[in-house]
Parts: sequence; C-alpha cells; structure tokens
Amino acid sequence: MCKYELAAKAHKNIYGTKIKPEKIKQEVMEIIKEHNNLINESTAFVKWLGSLKLKDEFKKLKNKGDTMDFVEKNLGMPDIMEIFGETRSLKTFTAYKFAVERAKAGNKVIYIDTERNMTKEQIKELKDAGCGYKCIINFNKLVNFITSSLPKGYNYLILDSVGLPALGKFAVSSMHGKGQVLLNVQAILYTLKDYCVENDCYALVTNQPTSEMNKEVHFNYNGRRYVELAPFGDKGSFFVKEIYRAIPIKRDQNETIVDLIAWGSRVYPKYKPVVRLVRKGTKLEVKTL
Repeated sequence: MCKYELAAKAHKNIYGTKIKPEKIKQEVMEIIKEHNNLINESTAFVKWLGSLKLKDEFKKLKNKGDTMDFVEKNLGMPDIMEIFGETRSLKTFTAYKFAVERAKAGNKVIYIDTERNMTKEQIKELKDAGCGYKCIINFNKLVNFITSSLPKGYNYLILDSVGLPALGKFAVSSMHGKGQVLLNVQAILYTLKDYCVENDCYALVTNQPTSEMNKEVHFNYNGRRYVELAPFGDKGSFFVKEIYRAIPIKRDQNETIVDLIAWGSRVYPKYKPVVRLVRKGTKLEVKTL
C-alpha cells in the first residue's frame, strides 16, 4: 500500500467518506503549483495531510507495518532494487502485489513477466489495476526489449525475473555463449539503471541465486545454516543499488513467511533483516524488522 492509498484510508477513518488515491495525488500536485514548484512532492504531501488534520491517523496506519514503502524508502531515489532467493520464497507474489498497489495509486507501471508463474486471476488483477503487462520467456527477446524497445514514461518497472530466462539460455549455450549470457544480464541491469534515472522510475527486479555447488562459505540466520550465494548474473549486481535475499521462515498450507535480509545494501549491514513478508491466501502483509 503506497502513501496515497494510506492517506485515502486515513481520510476514510477520520471523515467516513472515500477519496481516491489519484484524487489525493492531484491535490498534492496543485499544492506544488501553488508554491511555484519550489517544494517537492513529499513536502506537498505532508502539507496536504496537515490541512485535513490527518497526520496522526496516517502515521498510525503507516506504523502498522503493512505497506511496501520500504522499496522507495530504502532506495532513496529512483533506482533498482533486487530480491533474489530460492523457489517459493514469495518473490513473484511480492512483485505482483507491489505493482498492483502502485498502479492503483495512479502511477504508470509495467510488469515484465519472464516466468509465467502467476495465475490468470493475478494477471487480470494487474491489468485491471492499470498495469502494463508483457510476458517474455525467450532470453534474447528480453534483452532486445529492455535494451532497445522499452517505452519511456513508466514510474515503476517490475522485472520478474532476470534470472530464470538467463539460466535457461545459459544451460543450452556453448562456453563462449555462457559468457555472453552473463554480459547480457549486465546489459539489462545497466539499461534499467539508466532508465530509472531518465524516467524517475523505481525498478523492482527478482532473480535466482547462483548454484550451491562447490560453495564453502556459510552464514547463520534464525537458527539455521545457509550457503553463501549471490544473485545470478556475475557483475550485474554492480548496477543494483539495494539487493535483498529472501529467506523462507515458514511454509505450510495456511501461510508462507519469508524474511528479506540485506545482501548488498547501502542502508543496512549484510544479513540484517529488513522486512518480513507474510502471505495468507491472497493477502500479503509486510512488517518492518
């Protein structure tokens, strides 16, 4: 839930009437104009809350820890955040929920699906929320789309994932071809970083880990021992500002709990828990740790 959705909820709680997040954003933009564009969106948003005496209610809702604002907050400015981890660690579910929230708040969002693991209902929800949706399984086509054909003007871009199509291409390539795959992963992330800067866009990218074979370094988390792994793509991580590893804590038929821990972060030391993701059915709760 983004700040405009939270503000709409705070408005409903205090005044009993609904207001659309898009409407709030329009009013915030008007406040910026009233100040001759000398204040930024965050300052104007705070002024909007203050004018309606909603600051306390907004703060109360935000402190419940059920928002995904950690993406923008931890990036600090438009850039790339990467979440990598084993299968069934809520990477796709988190990415799709994030896309839906941001689109419902009136942002221009594109979701690039390279795994086709979502249900028809989830894809419909993305489209109904206003997300652009593109499914690209072939790695060469993905590279071409990102580096040559990505439309301008998106506020949020979700790539789910960069690793799976790359791993598939890597598996069927010659030794020379394998090196080209790694270079192309770098090209994708380099292009996305430039896109973020040029379009004021936040990018959320999911990825798979490298193989556990011949890995001798381990770390402990939540009472368990894990192999030290990196996101697939060799030096691609150099282009990513925040990298978090998804660590499953609990998985059963009723709920899935995953911790995102800092892996390559400018905000947190390595291994520090950042947020806890709790999925129950179609609901996702995000708790700051």
